[in-house]
Amino acid sequence: MEATVSVKGLYKAFRESQFFGRRKAPVPALEGINFELFPAEMVALVGESGSGKTTLGRCILGLVPFERGTVRVNGFNVGELTRGNEKAFRMSAQMVFQNPYASLNPAFKARAALVEAVRIHNPSITKREAQVEVEKLAKLVQLPVERLGEYPPSLSGGERRRVVFARALATNPKFVVTDEPVSGLDQPIQAQLLDLLRRIHEKQGTTMLFISHDLRLVRFLSSRVLVLHRGRIVEDATADIFFNKGPSHPYSVELLESAFKSEGQNFPHVQRPPPERGSGGCSFRNRCKYGLTGDNRSCADTTPSLLEVEAGHRVACHCCQEEPE
Repeated sequence: MEATVSVKGLYKAFRESQFFGRRKAPVPALEGINFELFPAEMVALVGESGSGKTTLGRCILGLVPFERGTVRVNGFNVGELTRGNEKAFRMSAQMVFQNPYASLNPAFKARAALVEAVRIHNPSITKREAQVEVEKLAKLVQLPVERLGEYPPSLSGGERRRVVFARALATNPKFVVTDEPVSGLDQPIQAQLLDLLRRIHEKQGTTMLFISHDLRLVRFLSSRVLVLHRGRIVEDATADIFFNKGPSHPYSVELLESAFKSEGQNFPHVQRPPPERGSGGCSFRNRCKYGLTGDNRSCADTTPSLLEVEAGHRVACHCCQEEPE
């Protein structure tokens, strides 16, 4: 089966601002990212704040340039898009941004924003036909038709998210990246929107990358989990392995324990500065029980590769299968 998304050797760095005329070395944000997404998969990308999740999503869609590596989405080479094929690519791959208010023009009513998206997808469509399509989209995302006549500031947070979902789906994309699509909303609204995403995914057969820091939401929605730590994927597992059998990488274990810990229960946290980005060795070694023992020099000297430990499960850890004696 051909992959919808193929990422190989992706490297992205950001240059810090100059200080008294001195140019600082670029700081890696993503290093050696390798994975594939297949048709109709719902894959979660998880990790703590600053791990590079949003940057990775934007690089995949060509919204942020990257220095090295290859990204192919729906047959398009994202790093080599031209004026001739960029529009076709943009219609085949969409992103739902974290802040819906910032991504909607406050001067456009919801209906006008959706009509514009529909007509970009099909320029030959009449205004009346576009209105019909917009109402179909509103029904798909469970937005009352009468709310289409409102400006974004007059819509609730959940309604704005539904408008953004509808706009992303207007081009009938094969691939969608959703960046924290329910963050900042009350739990009942979160549950409604997550159920909506699941229904849309099942009905449309769209490949989705669901970016989140909340593993409780991921468990509800995804079929596979990618764990990102300081710009590197440290674990790639099916949801069944990750949530039922349990993850292997110490960082993934820590994330899972933190997400489902009981009230008042605290897990040990090692107060040591993390290794600098771009340095050798495991990026998690200063917080890991294996790396802190000092018994395994590989943790400090060699960056672990993402290797298969069983079917549907890859881990980047020198010690995840056997504790050092």
